[in-house]
Amino acid sequence: MKNTLKLTAGILGMALFTVTTASAQKGGTKSKVLEGKKYNVQFYEMKTAGRGKAQPSEIQFKGAKILCDLTEDKMSCGPAGYKVMLDSTYTEDETPMHMITVEGEYTEEKNEFKWEATVINYDIDGTITQSKNGVEKKKFEFSGSEKVKK
Repeated sequence: MKNTLKLTAGILGMALFTVTTASAQKGGTKSKVLEGKKYNVQFYEMKTAGRGKAQPSEIQFKGAKILCDLTEDKMSCGPAGYKVMLDSTYTEDETPMHMITVEGEYTEEKNEFKWEATVINYDIDGTITQSKNGVEKKKFEFSGSEKVKK
């Protein structure tokens, strides 16, 4: 009886893993919390000599994609599909906190763009890395806050 139960649990676990993996490979997964949110951010190019000047921009989560005018205009990075890696709530100093971590990717020809971002309540921080043929070419850090709706 115990062996049958273990076998059934193992088969169900493998089936769930297969379904989850297959759906994750099809593209981005939309976050109900992030969908439609816009963030005013400052981008900083990370150079060997240090951090570059702040460049203002806007990041938007729409249709399971990360959209950003600066990356589209300056880096030719189109909308990147993203996956939610972590969605968690916790309390810090008696304040409720909601943290969401996402990873996104966009590839065009031999250029690869990788997004990593963490949203905590109304603030966002992250990086975008541009690589060509597996070699890092540019890296930007960004941070900002949710755009206030009027």
